[in-house]
Amino acid sequence: MDKKAHAEHNKDACKLLHTNGNYCDWVVTTAFYSALHFVQHEIFPITVKGNTYDTFDRYYNGHYFNVKNKPSKHVSTLNLVRSELGDNVYQIYDWLFGLCMNARYHNYQVHGFIAEESVKRLERLKAMMKK
Repeated sequence: MDKKAHAEHNKDACKLLHTNGNYCDWVVTTAFYSALHFVQHEIFPITVKGNTYDTFDRYYNGHYFNVKNKPSKHVSTLNLVRSELGDNVYQIYDWLFGLCMNARYHNYQVHGFIAEESVKRLERLKAMMKK
């Protein structure tokens, strides 16, 4: 799967929803999932303890094989973002993650200024990617 193309697809959906103005919860959700694919594209392939993983799923299934109380995939991605991409990217990614989880599972009523800020932060995160 082409993570960068998936990220761009989600970013385009995010911008379309933002322009519409009626689905701020989906703006933050698509911003986060675009960010997820951008960071995974940036991080992988990765070598950890002598093992090279070309995708996040292979990393997660291999790195946490036989691990009790393994972190969720989202927490694992957050940890990778911080360790591999640094605090600046992590802060943006974590902010988008928190908004998305709130919009999806707690309160879908997101203010327009939060949607606007999500789009801006997604653009900043994308600009920080080197690949």
